[in-house]
Amino acid sequence: MALSKMKLVTIIGMNSFLDETVSMLGHSEVFHPDDATEFFSETERFLPVTSKNESSATLSKLKALMAQADIKSKIVDINGFNLSIEQMSKIVDNIEDELGETLSEKENAQLEIQKCQRMIEDSSHFVGLNLQMEEIKECEFIATDFGRLPKESFEKLKEFEDNEFVQFFPVSSDDKYYWGIYTAPLDQADEIDSIFSALYFEHVEVDEFNSTPTEFISNQKAKIEDLQNKITELDEKAKEYLKENSDEILKIYTKLCELNAIYSIKSYAYSYHDNFILAGWIPTENEKAIVKALESIESIEVGVSDAKDEIKHKPPVKLKNNFFAKPFELYTQMYGTPNYGEIDPSAFIAFTYSLLFGIMFGDVGHGIVLLIAAIVMYKFMGMELGRLLIPCSISSTIFGFIFGSVFGFEHVLDPMYNKLFGLEEKPIEVMESHWTMTIIYSAVGIGMVLVMVAMGLNIYSCFKRKDIGGAIFGVNGICGLTFYASLVVGLVCQMVLGIKIMNVAYIIFLIIIPLILVFLREPLSELVEGKKDWMPEKMGEFFVDNFFELFEVCLSYVTNTMSFLRVGAFVLVHAGMMQVVFVLASMFGSTGYVITVIVGNLIVAALEALLVGIQVLRLEYYEMFSRFYMGDGRPYTPVKVKND
Repeated sequence: MALSKMKLVTIIGMNSFLDETVSMLGHSEVFHPDDATEFFSETERFLPVTSKNESSATLSKLKALMAQADIKSKIVDINGFNLSIEQMSKIVDNIEDELGETLSEKENAQLEIQKCQRMIEDSSHFVGLNLQMEEIKECEFIATDFGRLPKESFEKLKEFEDNEFVQFFPVSSDDKYYWGIYTAPLDQADEIDSIFSALYFEHVEVDEFNSTPTEFISNQKAKIEDLQNKITELDEKAKEYLKENSDEILKIYTKLCELNAIYSIKSYAYSYHDNFILAGWIPTENEKAIVKALESIESIEVGVSDAKDEIKHKPPVKLKNNFFAKPFELYTQMYGTPNYGEIDPSAFIAFTYSLLFGIMFGDVGHGIVLLIAAIVMYKFMGMELGRLLIPCSISSTIFGFIFGSVFGFEHVLDPMYNKLFGLEEKPIEVMESHWTMTIIYSAVGIGMVLVMVAMGLNIYSCFKRKDIGGAIFGVNGICGLTFYASLVVGLVCQMVLGIKIMNVAYIIFLIIIPLILVFLREPLSELVEGKKDWMPEKMGEFFVDNFFELFEVCLSYVTNTMSFLRVGAFVLVHAGMMQVVFVLASMFGSTGYVITVIVGNLIVAALEALLVGIQVLRLEYYEMFSRFYMGDGRPYTPVKVKND
């Protein structure tokens, strides 16, 4: 649960060496630039360095061309490639003229094909109408409209029987519509159009029809064939061009990305007269190399300080985790990036999430299936979620052996228990009343332990960021932990173990006094931090507000603990759902039984994996993270010349 240590680098130099400085920092790929005026005094006269990003427009144009030509953007080696911006811009313009024209022709041809296909679809509904469309268009005294009418509206035409011109002549139909025409004298066309519009008539454009529908469709199909041949020719032309020029295109793309990235650092610089200032963050392990490279540039002064001494400037955070915890950075960052003064909870969530997921999804068969699915998701589909699910599926398989469940078969592992432990059957039968209550109590017990661990992490985090008041008197500080732990231990000893430890002294010193200190946490925190005005201004208002806050705090202790009941509930739900599957399977013959069991297992496994994943994440965020984790930091995002 560690963060990479960071260093603040401040740079002062002459404007003539700014380009060389930002180029070096960009190529280092470890420099996270920040607002320089925040780290220097007397910067009122400094102004942002204003220079045009000459690579931006050319890069945007090239990206658009590459996307249009389906060229996969990638960074290539550009050692010895020293074209200027002007030269690259001219080449990109030539590419736009030569390749762009070919691609535009192809795009226009594709649009024309879509138009033809749409007209074929529209005209296909009128195939039974053996009329020359040109003759209909030439009618001087009759207006004709082609389209479709909902079947419900067709029935309503009976209401207009008194108007002899309100007639619709269907040619074809489908499940919802009649396709056809209606006609009207020109002097009544507006009235008839209004009636059909009210009946939800939808017009179909037939202006381009110049023959019978059948002939028109045949002509459009021939046109599509010609267009497809044209596209094939254009594709060959584009491929030939790319074969000759793709290397140069990718080199220009790489160089432009490099210049664009370097400019992004330059935009953070400030200048006054002949000097500039620049500031940013680097990992501690890169300090020597960066300082050495900067000092080799003429007229550059470099200052370096520890990020822990610059907490007020919110140093960026670089997460540092081992192979087990690293996949769970996904969940950490979904909640928020840790600030530099707190801990990275990725390792905590890795252990607790895998543990709780395994308990709630405990089945050997389902665990193995999930493991296979997770490997496929990660290795072949590139999904980080798959990598995260690998330890979860292993945990599920382990707990499946503990619960003795394999694809819902609850006693298939009995021979193993007999051989290894001398037991006649599996030791835990989750659906028996005795074990049911044990599982429920155990789930609550796990919740209590995890809540206390979360409070312990909060205490450590508060001390780390020098929040002494929060560490001692906070709801999740030492006093809050003492109150909660003492209450839990006292109740367990009294009610479960029969050990009567909750005497008057225990209640006063371990429950009541810590609770009072939590009640007074605000003034006491200000007192220990040395603030003079630590007493509340309005005592009455203070006591009323804090009374209700304390009531909410006590309620949160209870609700957070009870939330872990769902851990035990899902163990029982799994067994119950699989019992339903086997009951349904028993209604069929041998083949039906096998099919029902397989399908049932797939449905139950998919449903449970989704629900368990969501519910465990909810427990992490609401019952644990909320007690010790703020997540208001900013991620470390160094400028890299290889950024796409």
